[in-house]
Amino acid sequence: MTKISLVLLLLLFTGYILCAGCSSYATPELTIVPTITQVNAIPETNTITYDVNLMIENTGSNNAYNVEIMALVSTPKDLPEYRFTHENIHIGTLEKHTSTSAGRQMSLEMTPDNYRRLSSGERQAEVETRVIKVSSNVMG
Repeated sequence: MTKISLVLLLLLFTGYILCAGCSSYATPELTIVPTITQVNAIPETNTITYDVNLMIENTGSNNAYNVEIMALVSTPKDLPEYRFTHENIHIGTLEKHTSTSAGRQMSLEMTPDNYRRLSSGERQAEVETRVIKVSSNVMG
């Protein structure tokens, strides 16, 4: 009887250890640093084209799979006639403690007054990023 109790106790302890490892699962931690550069301005359509570059780093302890980032370029929010454009950028797999970069050209159409301010350099367009999709392995 004591041998059976000892085996059951050992099984219970092993199960606890295995469950404790799974419950300490950590999601990937992605850090995104965006930069934006004006590359073209078309006065006839009040459109400015920007190079948007993203530096993405996985600082977490798990790999990140199927990563997708949304980049949003906009006029400054305090200007009249707020305008924006966005694009979803597929990154793919980003292993733990690694980084990658991605770039896109994005065009932003705006009002004539905002175009004058942004094309002259008086004001700068804003860029925001957000992780919209990521999955990870459980074991780390």
